[in-house]
Amino acid sequence: MSAFSDQQPASIVEIDIRTLLPADSPRFAIDDGHARALAESAAELPPILVHRATLRVIDGMHRVRATELRNRSTISACWFEGDEHAAFLLAVETNTRHGLPLTSDERRQAALRILRINPQWSDRSIAERTGWNATSVGVLRRETTDPDARPDARVGRDGRVRPSTTADGRRVAAEVIARDPAASLREIARQAGISVGTARDVRFRLAQGRPVVPDGDPAVAAPADDRSGDEAAQDFARSVTLFAGLRNDPSLRFSESGRLVLRRLHTQLRTTEEWKRLAPAIPPHGRSAVAEILAACAEDLKGMAQELRVEANRPAPDAAPPVRPRSVRVDRPRSGSWSVARPA
Repeated sequence: MSAFSDQQPASIVEIDIRTLLPADSPRFAIDDGHARALAESAAELPPILVHRATLRVIDGMHRVRATELRNRSTISACWFEGDEHAAFLLAVETNTRHGLPLTSDERRQAALRILRINPQWSDRSIAERTGWNATSVGVLRRETTDPDARPDARVGRDGRVRPSTTADGRRVAAEVIARDPAASLREIARQAGISVGTARDVRFRLAQGRPVVPDGDPAVAAPADDRSGDEAAQDFARSVTLFAGLRNDPSLRFSESGRLVLRRLHTQLRTTEEWKRLAPAIPPHGRSAVAEILAACAEDLKGMAQELRVEANRPAPDAAPPVRPRSVRVDRPRSGSWSVARPA
C-alpha cells in the first residue's frame, strides 16, 4: 500500500488540459507510440492525478496526450493535496505500479532524488517505491553520498529505526550463539538487536567457520534493513505486483519468447509458495540437503539477476531495420495436390 494513497480523494473533476503543467515525474519523456495506442483504444481512460497546488500532473501524462489526440479539451482527474516532495514520491510509486514500465535509468534517477530528499530511508524502502532493487540503491548511496554525511540509522519500510550497520549486532549474536547454541533465531535477534534474517546469516557463517561480519564495507554486507519475516513477505508481494505489470507489457505478451519468460516467472512465484507449504513435511535428516540444494539454486538465480541488472544499465544498441519476410505464393491447382511456389 502506498504511503500516500490515503491522501488521494475519491472525487473526480473535469480539468481543462490547457491549464495543466508537465509532470514532475521520474519519466524522461512521453512515449508517442504508447500515447497513440491509448488514444486509438475504445476504453475510457482512468482519471489522472494532479497536484492541486501547482497543477502539475503526478500520474497520467500519456493519458493527457491521448486525450489531446482524441481532440478533447478536458480530462477527468483527482486532486492531490500534499507538498511537492510528497507529490514526486507519489509520482514514482504510481508510475512503478502501472502503465508503461520505467526504464532502468529512470528508476535510478528517481532513487537518487529520493536519496537526496530522505537520506535516512533504508535501501529497501527506496527500492520498494522505485521498483528498483535494494542492492543497486545501496551502491548508488555509496557512490553519491559522503560517508561522513550518512545518517547513523535508517528508517525501514516498517517504520522501525535501525543502525546503518549491523556489524556490532552480528558480533553480539555470535556471543549469544556461543553461550547457547540451541537458542532460537528470534531470541538471538532480540538479544543482539538485529533482524531474524541477520541472525540466520550469523549462525550459517559460524557453522562454516567464516567471519560473522563479511569482508568489505559492513554497510554493504549487513544493511540496516535486513529482512525480517514480515519484510520477506512484503518482498514477495512486491514481486507479484511487478509480475502483474509485466503481464500487461505488449512486448512480452505478443512474442513467443516473452510469453515463455512470463510462464517461467509465474512458475517461479508459485514454486516459492509451494516450498513454504512443503518445508514442514521435510524429515529432519533431509532438511540440510534440501537447504543446500535450494541455496545453490538461489545463487544461480542471483547470478542471473545480476547479469540482467548489468544488461539493463547498458545503453541500448542502435536498432537494426526490420527484416521483411520473403513472400511465398501458394497456388491451388484445378486438380491434384496443393503446390507451393518458393522464391528463388
